[in-house]
Amino acid sequence: MSLHIPEKPVRRPPALKPGGRIGVAAPASPFDKKRFETGVNLLRERGFEVVLPEGLFSRKRYLAGDDDHRLAILRDLFSDPSIDAVWCARGGYGSMRLLERPELDNLGLHPKAFIGLSDITALLNHLVIRCKMATFHGPMITTLADADQQSIDHLFALLGGGGVPPILARSSRVIVSGKAEGRVLGGNLSTLVHLLGTPYFPDFKGSIVFLEDIGEKPYRIDRMLTQLLLSGSLEQAKGVIFGSFMNCGAEKEIETIAAERFSSLSIPVMSGFPSGHAMPCLTLPLGISARLDTDEASLWYLESALE
Repeated sequence: MSLHIPEKPVRRPPALKPGGRIGVAAPASPFDKKRFETGVNLLRERGFEVVLPEGLFSRKRYLAGDDDHRLAILRDLFSDPSIDAVWCARGGYGSMRLLERPELDNLGLHPKAFIGLSDITALLNHLVIRCKMATFHGPMITTLADADQQSIDHLFALLGGGGVPPILARSSRVIVSGKAEGRVLGGNLSTLVHLLGTPYFPDFKGSIVFLEDIGEKPYRIDRMLTQLLLSGSLEQAKGVIFGSFMNCGAEKEIETIAAERFSSLSIPVMSGFPSGHAMPCLTLPLGISARLDTDEASLWYLESALE
């Protein structure tokens, strides 16, 4: 059983204006303070006020505090009318522990730009489908410490409401050629596969599915892609795009595995999109319609992600 995409269009959060207040959440693991401070300083240099909730640096084993604490920070940031965007500090593990909490479904009552990737994939897709709110697969606060200029420029141009710049694949490999239109969903492959068989796995019907990962051996990538195929979760997808697979082996080997597993699909599939854990990491709005064209190696968004 999967979560179904709502028939009604998702709500678009307000654009993030200079001087806006950015609240930081840590829904998953604790984070490195030095890298975190570098990311926070970058946001401040851009003219934003960064709000650090009480208890943000909490730890409970491999989590940034217990489930109630991490959820409370999310809830408070979304419900606070003075907060203009909610930005995740880090991924790691822990987001999926929050999915069954009914309070999570109320976050969409106050649409705000919500930015993160990796383990945050579980929340990004949940907010699109359950809360009917567009979200943003992009650099986290700690990721900003290593972000290149292209990623930063793309990110702030998007969040500022200037439209979604096109995403052009680099070193692309066309696995199945074609064109497709659909809402973009997906994110971290490992996180998505761990949601298979639960009520919280996103329904990819009519979607362009984005996949990326980090630190997984090639055979594990093969196994996860095979599991996606065997589950039937891609049968009604419109297309598949692969982002970076950082520290997962040679890029060509991962491309070969993707081609072996997905070449039988009757939808366009290609690799080489610059989003994920590696740089450049271009921000992808989720829940928003886009057009995939393998001839142009491009992903063009067809509507605004923000009001």
